[in-house]
Amino acid sequence: MKKRILLLLSFAIVVLGGLLIQGANAKAATLDLKPGTTTEIKAHNTHVLQNAINTSKIPITIPKGNFEVVGSIILKSNVTLIGATGNPADSTITLNGGPMTTETGKGVTTVNNLQLRNFTLQYNANKPKYDFQKHNIYVYQSHLLEIGAVPKAETAANYHAVYKKPTKNNIQVQNMILNANQVGSAALSIAKATNVNIANNQILNSGLQSGITASYTDGLRIDGNIVKNSGRSGISLYQGNGSAKAPVYIRNNKVIDWMERFGGYHYNAAKAAKIAPDMMLDGGIDSYGPANNYVYITGNSVSLQKENNKRITDNQKIEQKWGVKNTRYVGYTGIRGSGIAHAVYQNNTVTINSPDAISFMTFNLRLRNTYTAPKYILVEKNKFTAQNISFPIRIFGGASDGSLASGITIRQNTFTINGDIPTYYKTLIDVREKTETIGGKLTYFGTSLVTVTGNKITSKNVKQIVAGTPIRKLPVVDTLYIGQNTLNTKPFQKIGGYLDTVIQLPTYKKGIISGGIMWSFTDTSSKMIQLKDTTGKALTKPIALKKGPLVNFTLKPFYSPKPKVLWITSKVGTKSVTKKVPLYLF
Repeated sequence: MKKRILLLLSFAIVVLGGLLIQGANAKAATLDLKPGTTTEIKAHNTHVLQNAINTSKIPITIPKGNFEVVGSIILKSNVTLIGATGNPADSTITLNGGPMTTETGKGVTTVNNLQLRNFTLQYNANKPKYDFQKHNIYVYQSHLLEIGAVPKAETAANYHAVYKKPTKNNIQVQNMILNANQVGSAALSIAKATNVNIANNQILNSGLQSGITASYTDGLRIDGNIVKNSGRSGISLYQGNGSAKAPVYIRNNKVIDWMERFGGYHYNAAKAAKIAPDMMLDGGIDSYGPANNYVYITGNSVSLQKENNKRITDNQKIEQKWGVKNTRYVGYTGIRGSGIAHAVYQNNTVTINSPDAISFMTFNLRLRNTYTAPKYILVEKNKFTAQNISFPIRIFGGASDGSLASGITIRQNTFTINGDIPTYYKTLIDVREKTETIGGKLTYFGTSLVTVTGNKITSKNVKQIVAGTPIRKLPVVDTLYIGQNTLNTKPFQKIGGYLDTVIQLPTYKKGIISGGIMWSFTDTSSKMIQLKDTTGKALTKPIALKKGPLVNFTLKPFYSPKPKVLWITSKVGTKSVTKKVPLYLF
């Protein structure tokens, strides 16, 4: 009897102990993964990891070590996958033959509440890599980590608003090392998602595409990451990202070395197709467009690891393969805003010391089924540095709404150009006319409004601060608002040609408005100004201005409680045009 009681008591203790162990492990389940590279070990690790993702209701812990898997790892809803410690290098998953992805290849998948943190995800460094000097096609095309996807048919159809249907929500990727080892496409691709947080990761060695890329995604936060040695852009917003209710934030990231591989691929593909290759100038932080809206890019650093005369490797390979000399087919652009609107670029640092440096920033209209022109853009308190740079800032087809309050504002930035601007006019901000074919008709786009104030320029070569570059020998900029800029600490407001209406920064003191009108050297018009309120009531008499590089004016308006508008009438021959510039711009 005593033996039976002892046996039952022992059994109870074992059961209770098991329950206690389960309770202790309820916070996380550590996987039984095995180090090694044999086929059997890879198959074992793949099964264990995928089974845990499919079934676990508690966080899944990857133990210390490097564990290889084969094929794709499919992520599911309500999964938390974490490393063994706070150091992501301690726990590593090495992929062979497939990505870690939310996609099954069997229609639309919905994934909610996914967390990945504190481990390394990498491609096997021994996987074949694309080299355009050896072959003309991709060796391997998958991303390393894929959160959502755009079907091929939708990609081929270009941007459509109806494609923006989120299937992924509440995604967290934090304190990870994502190392593609130059294999495949992007290191991290996000598509058709909402509420996505990408924070404090190392994004390394993407394949042919960008370190981080996003499409059709709202509520995206990319914060505090190091993005290094990217095949294309460091951080790329492809198309359809951001909204007024769920903006995109790109903050405090370090982007180091980009355009390392895609340029050569693109050049080689054009040659193979027997078409003329165009330049590849994607930005370290890039908006491709169209339909990227409400984007805040602040506090980021964009630079090259080797700061002294680093050339783009693909340019050298193009020279070797195709026998061209001194090619600059692939160029460095620090930040590109193509197909973007309602965007703030603030407190960023861009440093590009390279013979292949093209531009600190570029803004461009993008047409892909629909078009988005850059408007409601603020570029403020950024620091730009280069040895030589061809076009420090370029704008193509910047739009504005009828209120004239929605153009591109460039203010209180610091430009340091230690060497040359190797172009004829040596212009700081080059505004260019752009053409697109819409409905079978060639359409020309100028830029409606540019505001350039309070910028500090250090350079021995800058000759003019803003100029237009036309296709049709017509003004490229409708309205330019300029003032308080300095060159080597001295006031500098010199402008170039093809600018229509140029207003120098006015001041308001004791009821008197003082300002100036500047004439571009290509402007042959006579001008008259008058201040009115928004009802059309005249607040001053018309004042005829004599043509000159700068003609100052003083206005003492009658009182009106309504907003005030400066009417500027330009006349050439018998033709006159009146612009109404709201005084709140001043």
